[in-house]
This record gives sequence, C-alpha cells and structure tokens, in this order.
Amino acid sequence: MKRLVIFSVFMVALAWAQKANYKGYKLLRVTPQTTEQLAYLVNLSLSTDTKGWPSDFKTIDFWRDPTTLAESVDIFTDNGALLERELLSKGMQPSTLMDDVQSFLDKRQAENANSIAAGSRFTETYHTYEEIIGYLNQLASNNSMVSVSTIGVSYESRDIVTARITSGGGDTKPAIYLECGMHAREWIAHSTCIWIIDELTTLYGQVPEITGLLDRFDWFITPVSNPDGYVHSWLNDRLWRKNRKINPSSPCIGVDTNRNFDANFGGVGSSDSPCSDTYGGPSAFSEAESQAMRDILLNLQGRAKAVVSIHNNAQVWISPYGYTTERPVDYAEMERIMTAGAAAIEATYGTKYPFGPGSEVLYFTSGTTKDYVYGTLGIVHGYTLELRNTPDGFVTPTTLIAPVATEAWNGIKAMANAIV
Repeated sequence: MKRLVIFSVFMVALAWAQKANYKGYKLLRVTPQTTEQLAYLVNLSLSTDTKGWPSDFKTIDFWRDPTTLAESVDIFTDNGALLERELLSKGMQPSTLMDDVQSFLDKRQAENANSIAAGSRFTETYHTYEEIIGYLNQLASNNSMVSVSTIGVSYESRDIVTARITSGGGDTKPAIYLECGMHAREWIAHSTCIWIIDELTTLYGQVPEITGLLDRFDWFITPVSNPDGYVHSWLNDRLWRKNRKINPSSPCIGVDTNRNFDANFGGVGSSDSPCSDTYGGPSAFSEAESQAMRDILLNLQGRAKAVVSIHNNAQVWISPYGYTTERPVDYAEMERIMTAGAAAIEATYGTKYPFGPGSEVLYFTSGTTKDYVYGTLGIVHGYTLELRNTPDGFVTPTTLIAPVATEAWNGIKAMANAIV
C-alpha cells in the first residue's frame, strides 16, 4: 500500500511538473479586407511556415480560421510582437483579445470555482469528467427515462459513456445521436450536451415541444467523447485538443479523432505528423474514441435520423463534404434542415450561423464524423455544429454557457422537428 501511495504521489508530481503554462502567450484578432490578406492567412493556417522567423517561435494556432473576407480571424501565439509585425506588414490591423493567455485561463478557472461554490446550477458551470459521469449515473438512478451505457473504453481506460433518453416505444423507434467534446479543450461543447440532457429529462410532460420530440425520437447523447483528453485539459493543459494515445517513434502524443474516421482518411485537411493538432492517426478507426462512436452508430443503423457532432468556436453549421467541393446528392434536403436550424438559432439571441458544406463554409477536412455518417452509413442528416464564436476563444466563460447552449439546442430542436 505504501508503495502504491508513493507511486501515486510521484505521478501527480510528474503531472504537475509537466503542466502547460501559457504565460506571455497572446490571442490576436485580425480581419482580412483583401483577397491577398485572406490568402496569406489561409496559407499560414495550413502550413504555419515560419521559416526565417526566430527559432524560439513555437506556436501559431488558429482559434478561428480564415474563411471569408471581412470575417474576424483569431490567432493564438507565443510571440505576439513578431506576429503583430508580420500582420501589420501585410496591411492588417491586429487587436489583442488576450494579452497574457495564462492569466486569462487562471481567471476563468477561478470564476468557475466561485460559481460552483456560490451554488450555481450544475448545467451552468464546468465540471470534471468524474463529476459528469456521476451526474449521468445519478440521473439514470432517479429518472426511469434515462439509462447509461459504456460504448467504449479510452486509451487510458476511461469509460466513454452515453445517455439514452426515451419515453418508450422499443428499440425500433427513430433516434437522434449527439456527440460532444471530441476536441478536449472545447468545454462549452460538453456543457451543451449536458444542457440538452437536462432539458429533455426535466421538461418532458411539461413543455409540448420537448414532449413531442421525445415521443418521436429516442435521444442518445455522449457528453464526453474524448475522456482522456478532457481530463488532461483539466489537470495539465487547458488547451489540449487531441486524445492521449502514445505515438510510437514520436515524442508527440495524441490523435485528432475527428480526422480518424473512414471518410477520405488521410486526405486534405488532415496531417500525417503526430506533432500536428490534426494528426489523423496511423489508420482509420485506430482510436478507441472513434471506434466507440462508429459502433454505437452501427447499432443504431436504420434508426438514426440525425447525427450531430458539437464543437466550438467557429459559429457555423456544417454539412458534408469536408474533403471536396462536390456537393452531396442530398444537399437540398440538408440545406432545408440547416436553414431551419440556423433560423431558430438566430431567433433566440440574434446569433447568425452560416451553414453549408464544410469545404465551403469552413475549410477542407478529411476523416471527419459528418462525412462518415453520410458517406458510409447513409444517414442524410449528419452535421457538425460549431458553437458561437466569442473573444474568449476556447475558454468560454460560465456566464455564456446558458445562452450558447440555449441557442444551439433551439437549432437542434428545429432540425429534429423538420425531419420527416
């Protein structure tokens, strides 16, 4: 026992010794006004070619990618002064959203802890993996409409848990599947799934729209689809994105599981470098997390009418395809649904969500959930919903959980209501 305690203390100490620190890092915002400026930013986002720049320039991470003229672009970097000079030399006028990212992260963590201590609702604060699983298990114990199941086990042996919410009707009833948190740092995505679970379980029988949606569909919701990465984002690196798989022959850890699906795997918009945040892994479905989502969707084949993977913070509703500009044969139906969803979101607080194929409204991607859902499983309504963009990037404050989740849920309800 003593040996185990000593080992545990050593591992905790090691984890804290390796804790990421973003002191001095900056988040800049710039808005391209010319095609040349947009092309420069796009090329930088794709290659981060810093040849000739100082050797201590380590990080350029686009928190909001360049897609169109006159739309803001957010860039996270360890050398803000140098990047500002580069942007100014291209005729752009960068502004600073975060002057010291670590101070901002510390502030947000303190705000969340204070909100919890003050008795804020569970659904309006951020929670650890263990707390979220505890919430789901308690909900299943107290509410006969809810059951939880483990759909997979992560690389570090954590359960990937899905909640099923049903008003009855058996195992042939049409279903909707929601997945959140594939990218670990996107905490508002996890919270949005929890918000939706709470709405479905507390408002059934009280709100006619919720009652109707549960009587029409079973809802399967995975609020933490990347548990290892999520835990790491709490304990070691708030801005961690990938899973925690060890890559042989590389010092870099993790695979982007939203590049690991069998849909043009390894193609454009996916990296073969383990050190990249978009590393797709050695082969399609090499990762436990993507396998888990694949397996539950295969089990729901014939039942699943819509699949939505929730991310942030690009503020866009995305349909297939990500890897080609050729539009799906069912695009007219996808567009009808996205039009309804985006309109419902805008009607909530005025937030405008562009929508369309990923290759058109965001950037090229391969190996993603939406393209696998549509291209392989044949589910027409396979989408990625990128939540509201804010100056906080991936560090959405607790005060915005309710409005961001509310408008997203209104969009998803409109989608479900429009499915025939």
